[in-house]
Amino acid sequence: MAEYTFLTVHRPSPAAMAAALAEVMGATVAEVDVADESGEHRDWTAAVLCDRMSLAGDLALCWDVRVAPRVGPAPPAEAEAALRLAARLGTTVLHPAAGVRPSAYWAATPDGIRTRARVLDEDGTGGEGPTSLTVDAVEKPVGQLPRARVEPILEAGQDG
Repeated sequence: MAEYTFLTVHRPSPAAMAAALAEVMGATVAEVDVADESGEHRDWTAAVLCDRMSLAGDLALCWDVRVAPRVGPAPPAEAEAALRLAARLGTTVLHPAAGVRPSAYWAATPDGIRTRARVLDEDGTGGEGPTSLTVDAVEKPVGQLPRARVEPILEAGQDG
C-alpha cells in the first residue's frame, strides 16, 4: 500500500480532491473516498482513501492518503504526486522530507517549482481547534506563502 501525507495552502472541496487524486493515482473518481474529521460515510473498500483534516495558520488542510496495491500502474512517488496535485488544484502542496526533523518539508507549487520548506507547529490551542502550522522558511520564493523567509535550509531531508 502506498501512503502519502500532503499539506495544502488552500482548501479544495472534497469533490475536487477526489478528482485530483483519481487523476494523479491512476484511479477513477468512483474509486476515491475523501472524508473529513468526522469520518462519517466512509467507503472503506475504495482503492484510494484520503483523510482530510483542517489546519490553521499558513496551511489549510492535511491529507493522509492510502492507495491500495490493486491500483495500477503503480502510483507516483510522493514528490511527483505533490507536483501533479499542485498543478491540478492550483495550490501549493507540501510533503515531508526524509530525515529526522519533523519540520523538514518539500513544497511543490502550481507552476512546477519545488523547494525545501520548514514547517513549524505553532499550536497554541491547547488541543482546541485545528493545529496551527507556519511555513517559517523556503529556499525559493513561493507566491502562496508570502510570509515565509527565503533562505537556505540546512535541515536533514535532502530527498525530494
